[in-house]
Amino acid sequence: MIDQEIIAGLELGNKRLDLLRELASSLQLAQAAVVRSDLSGIDGQTGRQQEICNALRQLASVGLRLPGTTVAGGSRKPNRWAELPEIDLAPGLRQRWDALGRELQQVETQVSQLNRIYEGLLRRAQCTLQIFIRLLANSANTYTPPKCAPAKPPSRLEASHV
Repeated sequence: MIDQEIIAGLELGNKRLDLLRELASSLQLAQAAVVRSDLSGIDGQTGRQQEICNALRQLASVGLRLPGTTVAGGSRKPNRWAELPEIDLAPGLRQRWDALGRELQQVETQVSQLNRIYEGLLRRAQCTLQIFIRLLANSANTYTPPKCAPAKPPSRLEASHV
């Protein structure tokens, strides 16, 4: 019975790992879009990130309800991987669980780092945009377009010589 619950937990963990990898990829693509000032790329990746985060929330709502598990590090954060109690399991099951936990932690750290980088890029882009906005707003006070004389309609004499 416990083995089946742990296998179900492994399946949920693998789904979470796949979604986190997709999120990391999307964040990398979004960073490249910011650097290129590609608004449609930024919008597309932001939409993709929202979809992935919604899927992660749905997956988290299912949750792991394994008897006797504790949260790693004593933390109550919902994204932490549960540590298995010292119980008899099918051969290799504990190793798979622990390996998945390490991999999840590694990808979660990568996503967190990519988020911080993306935040910095967006902040820098916003500052650059504000500079241009102020520059354009202030240039209106010092620059006036040249006044052009209205065009004269061609006279009949000029038209006949042409």
